[in-house]
Amino acid sequence: MLKRVFLVCVLLMIPLVCAEAFASDVVLYSSNDVQTVSSVVDQFEKQNPDIRVSVVRAGTGALMQRVKAEAGNPLGDIFWSGGLSTIGVFADQLQPYHSPEESAVPAQYRGPNGLWLGTNTHVIVLMANTRQVPDGQLPKGWADLASSKWKGKIVIPDPQFSSASYVALYGLRKLLGDAVYAQIVHNSVIVGTTSAAYQGVADGEFAVAVTMEYAAYQYVAGGLKDVKLVYPVEGTFLSPEGMALIKGGKHPTEARKLYDFLASKAVQIEIFKSAFRRPLRTDIDVSTLSSLPALKSIKVIPLDDNQMEAERTAFLTQWRQLVSSN
Repeated sequence: MLKRVFLVCVLLMIPLVCAEAFASDVVLYSSNDVQTVSSVVDQFEKQNPDIRVSVVRAGTGALMQRVKAEAGNPLGDIFWSGGLSTIGVFADQLQPYHSPEESAVPAQYRGPNGLWLGTNTHVIVLMANTRQVPDGQLPKGWADLASSKWKGKIVIPDPQFSSASYVALYGLRKLLGDAVYAQIVHNSVIVGTTSAAYQGVADGEFAVAVTMEYAAYQYVAGGLKDVKLVYPVEGTFLSPEGMALIKGGKHPTEARKLYDFLASKAVQIEIFKSAFRRPLRTDIDVSTLSSLPALKSIKVIPLDDNQMEAERTAFLTQWRQLVSSN
């Protein structure tokens, strides 16, 4: 984007145009995938031809640490999107804003005084490959995975690098107790990335992955008949994500426009259609847009985001000990 603006300035040699071009930039920090970000930015710029969006992509943790480091001279204007528990840790670096779109999002997914707004939620599911499951039987719930017949057939992303995996494993230990949780971990193969888990099941390397609904569903929507989604009978967990304005951002007016755009019903529907990221807006029912169930029909086990974040370090320390004993 800076190269594009620089080229305009050099060719036209009109200082006023250059000043306006720089003034209309808005800097988006995003941990979303390249295709989703690119598509949304293109749509926004077409609807707002006087605004250009510069994108910085990295993981949620890295970006939020960058926001904190830049607090004295913010270089970003808006962050989209990451786990709400992670965003909450950096509340001091966020700018309150009450979007006209926020009323469509349940109160529990909105930050205090408008510090952040939930956009979508990951539903934790079991992604199964029917060709690889023992005896041709899909697991019905989490507890089934503690059986010795699943040894080496389960793949789980390392929760040290995957926020959704951390939610899943934290929730499992709370739900099933230490002994059953430990047996499931002992039966599992741990991989370093989220994509390695769901790709491993799609490729037939593993029978079951603990993963996110959208990641598994992309294979179902793509016609891979061997892949099935299992919503465990005991219930499952949500890993909600959201966005926030960065305190002291240099383009607050443009950032608010982008924020409202990202939160809008039309854009949330388009993101779901292209990436299957389940919106948190209550006026969007994904069961009318896909074969996924409505959120209200899924048994959800609530977790305390603040407690989960406060216990992260201790949990991951115990996790490393548990994995090393496998």
